Amino acid sequence: MLMMRNTLISLLAVMAVSPAVATEVIEKRMAEVVPSVSPDSIQPTAMAGIFEVRYGTDIFYVSEDGRFLLQGNLIDLESRQNLTEQTRRGVRAEIFAEIPDAELTVYTPEGRIRHTLNVFTDPNCPFCRQMHDDMEKYLEAGIQVRYFMYPVLGRQSPEIMRDVWCADSRTDAMDRAKTGLAVASRDCPTPAEEHLALGRELGISGTPATITSGGQLISGFRPMVEVLMMLESE
Repeated sequence: MLMMRNTLISLLAVMAVSPAVATEVIEKRMAEVVPSVSPDSIQPTAMAGIFEVRYGTDIFYVSEDGRFLLQGNLIDLESRQNLTEQTRRGVRAEIFAEIPDAELTVYTPEGRIRHTLNVFTDPNCPFCRQMHDDMEKYLEAGIQVRYFMYPVLGRQSPEIMRDVWCADSRTDAMDRAKTGLAVASRDCPTPAEEHLALGRELGISGTPATITSGGQLISGFRPMVEVLMMLESE
């Protein structure tokens, strides 16, 4: 009986699908389902026989034989960690680390930068203005704020944002726009379409929307103290 049991275990070990084979199987199956786009990554998860398949920030879970697909959050009940959100945070962090300050409106502390916030903002958004009121507090706390163009409120928002980006000093122009003052009309190439596309890809539907350098997404306005606590916990 013991010999038979050992033989069965050996057979099961041989039959187990290797990660390389499973990746190939899943890649072929997903090509049938989504022929126009290739996955950014296919990785084994902590759950036996289940692989994580990622398209940008869209994450799916597929069985190693390529038959079953799940979409949703994968939770480790022992650690109480959202493994799906961990992956998303890593992806977001990589995306924003690659975007240069030169295409943004950036407020930088005089001393050491302790944290960085990437904020999708609109000059006509009341909660964006409320967040901007605390800019000095953010800078004093060593927090760099990088503004992205997300003019989705009002017909004048795209023009105001263009004028800010084309100004000699974007921060001075942004300060004026955030207080409702007029900004001198300018015309120049801006990354508006790229920022809007990025926001849609991340599922951002309103402003302000903030992504920390660690990839954490903070939707809507939060008091500065609360944001700082979230940053310190990363």
